[in-house]
Amino acid sequence: MTATSFQIFALSVLAIELITDLDLSRAELGLIGSVNTMTGALTAPLSGRLTDRIGPWAAAVSGMLISAVGMSMMALSGSTLALAASALVSGVPQGWGNPATNALIAERVAPGVQGTITGIKQSGVQFGVFLSGLTLPTLAVWLGWRGASWVYAAVFALVAVLTAVLLPRRPTAPTPPPSAPHDASVADRAGSVGAGSAGGVDDVVAMDPWIWRLAGYALLSGTVGGTIGRFFPLWAEESVGMTTRTAGFLVAMTGMLGIVARIVAGRVAEASESPPRLLRILAVLGGVYGLVLVATPALGSWILWPATALNAVGIGAWNAVAMLAIIMVVPRQLAGRASGVVMLGFLGGLSLGSPIAGWAVDRWGSYQPVWGVCVVLSALAVASLSSGPDHRSGGSVSRVRADKRPG
Repeated sequence: MTATSFQIFALSVLAIELITDLDLSRAELGLIGSVNTMTGALTAPLSGRLTDRIGPWAAAVSGMLISAVGMSMMALSGSTLALAASALVSGVPQGWGNPATNALIAERVAPGVQGTITGIKQSGVQFGVFLSGLTLPTLAVWLGWRGASWVYAAVFALVAVLTAVLLPRRPTAPTPPPSAPHDASVADRAGSVGAGSAGGVDDVVAMDPWIWRLAGYALLSGTVGGTIGRFFPLWAEESVGMTTRTAGFLVAMTGMLGIVARIVAGRVAEASESPPRLLRILAVLGGVYGLVLVATPALGSWILWPATALNAVGIGAWNAVAMLAIIMVVPRQLAGRASGVVMLGFLGGLSLGSPIAGWAVDRWGSYQPVWGVCVVLSALAVASLSSGPDHRSGGSVSRVRADKRPG
């Protein structure tokens, strides 16, 4: 997950170097990031189906190898067009990471620990935030931004090879089915995510309104997270007066706290809390963080340090809960394509927000209206899941869970 999502963080942390060396505008930087995420959005449903066809082992290894190629192309970029081409290639694993890893968990991890494992694997994205913020500014000083890109291209290629060698191609033993009491409690907490499906398992993915509502939530949350994540370091340097290294350290802190937040959120979602309700709570916290960004010029940059926790939890943790909801209720053989539908919404949001935000800042010379819009979008995310699934009976999910693991 770190490898497949890394380039988007590199573009953010290395923004000053890229703008200076390649003569980019902020709008162009936002568009290049959107090339990455839009490619992921458009290919995620296809890569989800491909994952279900070739298996999660091959999908995971392929995604990391393509990530290494994308970072190599970034290192070689000598123009805006070349950098956009690297973002295009890196966009394929951007959309493939969740379908591959969700299918891997559904295939090999028993219910009861899926929440923890999902939180750990989703924290890979936050680990990428941590690594990029902590290491890229220093590597750029030592080796230049191209050298920094080469370092991670080599790391991802090595990890892909190690995964291919060390991870068994097939599960060593079948995943045991859950007991009846556990299955019923999961159904209650998931909030009858599958309710309303009249047909078989295909209807759960293709027709169930819950999958599409979750994709809509992901669209709004992706727009907020992508806008803040893409422009926060640049804003901190240009408008708040931070150095590149200080802004990078704040990004690293967000990633470190986000690792913990995603693991805890995954455990809570499986153990005690309805995923829809927890997703609403996280969106509220994300909106509060947007208000902090709006108020920072008046309050001072000190507020950003404690507010890092709001960023890590409110903006960073929802993905773990959403992915777990899919793993919990969608039949194993369709987990990849269901994840692709939700990733279409999430990466579509990442793609829409950044270029519009970059254009707005170039036009009006201020980031504050952008942060204000993020607050509004967080409120809409809360509203998108404010009725329905977590108030229904759990029978439909129990049926889907029974279909999920034969016998």
